[in-house]
Amino acid sequence: MTRRPTSCDFRRRGGLTPEQLRIAFQELAANGEAKRTVAEVATLCGLSRGHFIRAFRMSVGETPCRWSRLLRIEAAQAALLNSDATIADIAAQCGFADQSHLTRVFSAEVGVSPAALRRTLRTRLTNTWAKQELL
Repeated sequence: MTRRPTSCDFRRRGGLTPEQLRIAFQELAANGEAKRTVAEVATLCGLSRGHFIRAFRMSVGETPCRWSRLLRIEAAQAALLNSDATIADIAAQCGFADQSHLTRVFSAEVGVSPAALRRTLRTRLTNTWAKQELL
């Protein structure tokens, strides 16, 4: 018979407990005014900032800042695909300081600028629609 892991088991391994992960995901994923700093999230989890960062990385595989940045980049990609909003508006919606900040971070992570990604996707969609009309 296997026993259920307790919060002590998670701490021994060095990761966050399920409750601490829930709190961290909820607070770090928040956009706008509700967004908290890593130090504030660590306090909510009952950990020091340094220990929280190490434990988060052991649990998730990324640091809290990188995880939050990747989440915002995914949101920007979805907005580029599904809306006609300007890139500056998308940057503001996704929590970036401005269009330049989004472009710099997005290009470094994805390997292509937001505008280039949008152009490529629109070209592919147009070509797909054109092929379907010919059939």
